[in-house]
Amino acid sequence: MQGEGGNIAREMRIDGDEIALRRRFLALGDTDVELLRRLHEVLPADGHGFTGAFYDMLRTYPPLAGLLRDDATVTRLRAAHERYFRELTAGRYDAAYVARRLEVGLTHARIGLEPKWYIGAFRAYLSAMMHTVWDRFDGRREDVLPTLDALLKIALFDLGLTLDTYFHADKRRIALRDRAIESSVNGIFIADAQQADYPLIYVNPAFERALGVRTGAVVGQPCICRNHGDDGYAEIRHAIASGSEGTTVLELHREDAERRWVELFLAPVRNEADAITHYVGVLNDVTRRKDAEERLNHLASHDPLTGLPNRMLFHDRLRHAIARRNHGALAVLFLDLDRFKLVNDGYGHDVGDALLREVAARLSSCLRAEDTVARLGGDEFVVLIEDLPGAEFAATVAGKIAARLAEPVVIGGRTLPVSSSVGIALHPRDGTDPQTLLKNADTAMYRAKEAGRSGFCFYAGEMNAQAHRRLDLENGLRRALAEGQLEVHYQPQVSLADGRVSGVEALVRWRHPRDGMIGPDEFIPIAEETGLIVPLGEHVLRTACKQLADWDRRGLVVPRLAVNLSARQFRQPDLADRVCRILDETGLSSSRLELEITESTVMRDADDSVETLRRLRARGISVAIDDFGTGYSSLSQLKRLPIDTLKIDRSFIEGIPGSAEDVAIVGAIAAMARSLGLKLVAEGVEHPAQRDFLRTVECEEAQGWLFGRPLPADVFECNQAGGRATSPADGGAVASCG
Repeated sequence: MQGEGGNIAREMRIDGDEIALRRRFLALGDTDVELLRRLHEVLPADGHGFTGAFYDMLRTYPPLAGLLRDDATVTRLRAAHERYFRELTAGRYDAAYVARRLEVGLTHARIGLEPKWYIGAFRAYLSAMMHTVWDRFDGRREDVLPTLDALLKIALFDLGLTLDTYFHADKRRIALRDRAIESSVNGIFIADAQQADYPLIYVNPAFERALGVRTGAVVGQPCICRNHGDDGYAEIRHAIASGSEGTTVLELHREDAERRWVELFLAPVRNEADAITHYVGVLNDVTRRKDAEERLNHLASHDPLTGLPNRMLFHDRLRHAIARRNHGALAVLFLDLDRFKLVNDGYGHDVGDALLREVAARLSSCLRAEDTVARLGGDEFVVLIEDLPGAEFAATVAGKIAARLAEPVVIGGRTLPVSSSVGIALHPRDGTDPQTLLKNADTAMYRAKEAGRSGFCFYAGEMNAQAHRRLDLENGLRRALAEGQLEVHYQPQVSLADGRVSGVEALVRWRHPRDGMIGPDEFIPIAEETGLIVPLGEHVLRTACKQLADWDRRGLVVPRLAVNLSARQFRQPDLADRVCRILDETGLSSSRLELEITESTVMRDADDSVETLRRLRARGISVAIDDFGTGYSSLSQLKRLPIDTLKIDRSFIEGIPGSAEDVAIVGAIAAMARSLGLKLVAEGVEHPAQRDFLRTVECEEAQGWLFGRPLPADVFECNQAGGRATSPADGGAVASCG
């Protein structure tokens, strides 16, 4: 016998003699075989036909319906069953037949198909075959009964083989489990919980090795979990008392006097009545871990890459330096490598790591023996200078560091340019505790970067005030969203052909209850950095859509609404769905909405941007590229974008018509828009001469103070209702309602 079925037959010792014995016990003789063959010959060649109804029934039964979800699976299984049961009557019941049957049974056991489903299939088969046999022999008792008897014998023969495979699979699993426990590197024991001292009734070899005892010497001895010695067992005693799991680390002394540390896990074993009968325990030898703890403690205080003290040790030294300071000051220097990310990205982390080690060595060479240099992480280093003679000494050290690090570094044949920005905080002027000094030195370092990098900067008091102002704005912005302090103002967009209002752009303003009106230039960058721009942007969109729909109902029709999208909003994968939900909520048609995305945002990842823009336009929403001309997009990139409008950035409008350069740029943008079939809108128009020039280059629309400033909804509405609409003739002057 070949294959897995043959291997299983040999394991189960089902050979020719066993097969003959089973057949004799079932009285499955040659006459039965002949009857089955005769029946086989008259059965349809394409199957018995019973499986259709059987599988229809299975698909209605919840435990099995999940396995039979699609028709293709059912068709495949039906065909397999037809082949299986056709072989049942073929009359060849030798070792090869048995091997195939065992293989099927083993497969069922492996996938977890319980015997009751297998028996159910046989029941359905025999029921169907009774009708077939009855019809074949026209109900003649002398033919029907012997044939059905033969069919029952071979079916039971097969069922016996199937059940044997389930029993054998269980034995295999138990044997595997026993071998795994015996082979485990962890010590495993079982203790009898129903006897005094919980005697050990089983231990594996690893348990004996951990305790250093002879084989078989501990079975019957009291379990170590009942030890009443030192407090290392307190957790285990508590677990036993509460009938729960427990763990602890124990120090054991072996028979050879060697000390070992073991981690002990103990768990109760309960019977059917939920009574604890045994405890199973696992010993894990952690001696090496314990011996390594001292080394790990050392490593925990030092940077593994450079060998310098790490953040924890630096904090400790700085704290002690502050505590023991007599009359001398001290300085904290916060250092960050300029553009270090380019090294990692361009040459790989191995080169980056080598550069960091070289920087560490150079820093150490610039300092006195009593000073401390540490690596905080990444490319950030800090220096502690104690007994500072004066602030100028800290500047001298910072300049020395900057000059030393500015020298090129050669790594792997590559010459790498290096520079650093250094921030300096002095004690006690800039802080009296480690956290404040580090924070202020970090702030000064960023000030050095803003000043042009590759230099140093002292912390200044006004910088702390600026940081507090920013924090106040961030906290206030969160409240503003919740308390309705954010207002939406509306600036008209005007058709240059006839001066009519063609749309409005919605712009957010913050009316602070204490500070008054806060400009968007101050709070929008904070909203971008913190992620508040997403709820803020949705608030503006929802408010503006609702306002336009309300104007529609009251007869003031504004043709189009333009709303800016931030970069964070644009990167949301469900952006189109979010926008459409707001349109549905407010009742505004998608054809009335135009979303403005800056050119730089779109160009950041052009491929993803194209897909997002397509999803928006598929919903009927127009798309405008805002601040066009500042994002350095090429014509080849621009023509790929599914957009409707280009908005010329105000920086190009300011100089026209006086600046020949701006005139040329605006003319080129206008020509590009015409060639691509895009609408052109100019923003920042403040003078009639600018408006007149834009007409000459066929710019369709414009917005700016010439036509009207951003106004609250009620003032904008009042202007429109009062007939104060802008026009080319009057310069766009917009009065306000008093």
